[in-house]
Amino acid sequence: MNETILYSFIGFLALFLFVGLLSVRKRKQSVDDYLLASRDINPAFVGLSGAATTASGFGFTGIIGFGYVMGLSGAWFVFGIILGSFIALSLTARRFRCYSQRRKCVSFSEYLTSGMVLKSRLLPLLIALATVVAVILYATAQLTAGSKALHVLFGWHYNVGAILGAAMVLIYCWAGGIRASIWTDVVQIIVMYAAMTILMVVALAQIGGFEALYDQLHSIDPNLVSIWPANNPMGPLLFILGCVSVGVSFIGFPHVMVRFMTLKNPKDTARAIGWFELSYGAFYITAYIVALCTRVLVDASNGFDNELALVQLSLDLLPDILVGVILAGIFAGTISTADSLVLSCTATLSCDVFSKHRNSYVFLKGCTLAATAIALFIAIIGSKSVFDLVLFVVAIMGAGFAPLFFVRVMKWPIGEMTALLMIVGGLSTSVLWRLQGLHKYVFDSFPGIVVAVVIYGVMMMIQKGKRCRSE
Repeated sequence: MNETILYSFIGFLALFLFVGLLSVRKRKQSVDDYLLASRDINPAFVGLSGAATTASGFGFTGIIGFGYVMGLSGAWFVFGIILGSFIALSLTARRFRCYSQRRKCVSFSEYLTSGMVLKSRLLPLLIALATVVAVILYATAQLTAGSKALHVLFGWHYNVGAILGAAMVLIYCWAGGIRASIWTDVVQIIVMYAAMTILMVVALAQIGGFEALYDQLHSIDPNLVSIWPANNPMGPLLFILGCVSVGVSFIGFPHVMVRFMTLKNPKDTARAIGWFELSYGAFYITAYIVALCTRVLVDASNGFDNELALVQLSLDLLPDILVGVILAGIFAGTISTADSLVLSCTATLSCDVFSKHRNSYVFLKGCTLAATAIALFIAIIGSKSVFDLVLFVVAIMGAGFAPLFFVRVMKWPIGEMTALLMIVGGLSTSVLWRLQGLHKYVFDSFPGIVVAVVIYGVMMMIQKGKRCRSE
């Protein structure tokens, strides 16, 4: 174990904990403050926090492994998520901030059924179940990403990193709820971007610049410099639309959209989106350049895990103290998302599943503990592939929630049965798409979203026909 790397890493973790604990000074022991920070967060913090919690440990592991394999054609993924998220957030975020407060909703899942005439508890329970499963699996992916990095650098068992991450998540959440999460997110996205930028500059200098990077990628495999994905039977257009669908899926992410619920003034939503897209886009563009550099500089022999290419590149190129910064950046990304996901799960459990306890502050903290424990358990016993797990969860949230959420914020007519069919149809399509292995060519969020939209259109036509016949 290198002591300089360890001390640098511990120093940054201490900084994150300190910032999170500072939020205790503004804490109010109420449900509204624990889950929504009393709706008193400024737009810069909302945007930066949203970027941090979306970029996550996936940006240091999953996207690096993806770029390592795909080459230039994989850059469509970065383009797609930036474009898709900008369009989706621009259309929905301000409406959501206003309507969620007007309807006194404190969770994303609660908003999806607010004001809807329900004949049973089936719809809210289905939404709650899908939310809990999705966010816990997503939190699991974050803990896994952090544990993989610690395993490579320090030789620690995977479980150690996962336990350390879970402990920090629990401290943040219990200390100040979502305010602690947002405050630490702001510091974490700065560290994440600084770490990635340092590595990009050093890696490009080692290679000899962008032109040399292109030439060396070409010498490894000409397909790596092709702008279109090689051997994709569904063609480039569907591949690109699949990438855009991942960005659109962001409006189905409870842990992202809750940030906009905390915004102090709805008029500042555009500024919050601007901060989000700028910081998120800068981070992912930088990360993808690093991913391409890893293909040139990191040897992929002997069963190499390409999701650890960035960690290996750091060890090869950077002084020990900066390796600690990279590791802190990875861990920052995992924690910034995991704590947000745990709080989203807490909100769903308290407001939708065990609604009679929704005003109990103690019960909220119990839900936080339970969600963290389950995520940790799955991280310890489950798969170590971050990219596949994250993209599967994106499909669940995107196909299951994004179309319904869009209909709700646009105030289009929808009934209980239509909402149920949209969720079931979107989710089942995405799952079947993945089981068939088609997600390798077009991300599974795309067909799920398309099916949910088609279901809504068909149901509206059927209802319109019924009204015409009755008249």
